[in-house]
Amino acid sequence: MGTIAELFESEERKNDKGLFNVLVMLARVDGKIDDNELKLLTKIARRLSLTSEQVEEIISHPDRYPITPPISKEERYERFLSLVEMVVADGAIDDKEMKLIDKYGVSMGLDDEEIKKLFEKASNMFAEGKTKGEILDVLLD
Repeated sequence: MGTIAELFESEERKNDKGLFNVLVMLARVDGKIDDNELKLLTKIARRLSLTSEQVEEIISHPDRYPITPPISKEERYERFLSLVEMVVADGAIDDKEMKLIDKYGVSMGLDDEEIKKLFEKASNMFAEGKTKGEILDVLLD
């Protein structure tokens, strides 16, 4: 159902919750959320200003938080990088995670070739220790 406060939430807040929901689904696609994924989820929740209650609600009721495609190229790339960061957080990338990356990439308005190119470049740069901001700058050049 939701609360009265949720009726008056901004689109940005709804989008943030939808993104966080996708990240949670990516983290647990292999059946568990490991320590590195949990640390990253906690960091992202703080960055998105989500309360612990909101995080629990999203985890408990993922169907209430759809992903909303971002409009600008920068927003699409930034959100896609969040997905890549979550997938590489545990050091192992499996087929289920890649299927979700493809699905959510398409839902963000990216085509198959762009998804593969961005994923490869971003995952390599994360492995090199680059930050999300540094990677975004390179991808937008």
